[in-house]
Amino acid sequence: MSKICFPHYECGEFETLRQAVRFLMDGSRGLSLYLPKIVQYNVRYRIHLREHGFESLLKRLADEAPALAGENEAMESLRDWWLREKRLASYDIQCYNIKDKITVLGHEFDGLSDVVKHTAMCGREFYTGFESWTQTGNDRSAEVSVGKIYLNYPVFDSFDLRDDRTYQNYLFRRFPITSADMEDVFKTPRMANFCMVHERIPKDKLPLLYYRGDGGYMLLAAEHIVG
Repeated sequence: MSKICFPHYECGEFETLRQAVRFLMDGSRGLSLYLPKIVQYNVRYRIHLREHGFESLLKRLADEAPALAGENEAMESLRDWWLREKRLASYDIQCYNIKDKITVLGHEFDGLSDVVKHTAMCGREFYTGFESWTQTGNDRSAEVSVGKIYLNYPVFDSFDLRDDRTYQNYLFRRFPITSADMEDVFKTPRMANFCMVHERIPKDKLPLLYYRGDGGYMLLAAEHIVG
């Protein structure tokens, strides 16, 4: 994938970093908020940061998008993120449009809808604990088995009762997924919005895909992603 991709509410896909920065600098589109996400969720910058360090990454970003040189607040936001994070995982995390083709364990899925179509098991936590079940009616022809672990959007008032969106995490295996696999992955640490894709995923849980239930972007964590 050559494009820059990050989970922006309006538009998060650009051919170059220069274009992405120009877009984020226009109005209140959140350059300081999204610059760390660009680094974290694009393989090219993750690799550079891991291999060459933070100061070298800053130089690369400024070379690719010269306008960043005058954006002190955004660059400080990036530095603050790195001071909190302190390290990146050895695996990759890449942001994709939910309509993008993605390759997981050697199998190409035609966007998020294709992942959903091949989901063999679903699971979620109930008052009685975690439960999983077979997802009937789905296509299981792919050589990769898919499981979905989800959480309903929170309910705060009567209007939320009509909201059927869910936070979704997908696991992938080369063998048929079992209830034990589902329960094991359910123990993965979660961030806000039930997101299991972050820098501290146990290696045996990879690969994992996260979709927050709305918007046009998803996050894939895997051992190696071609950027």
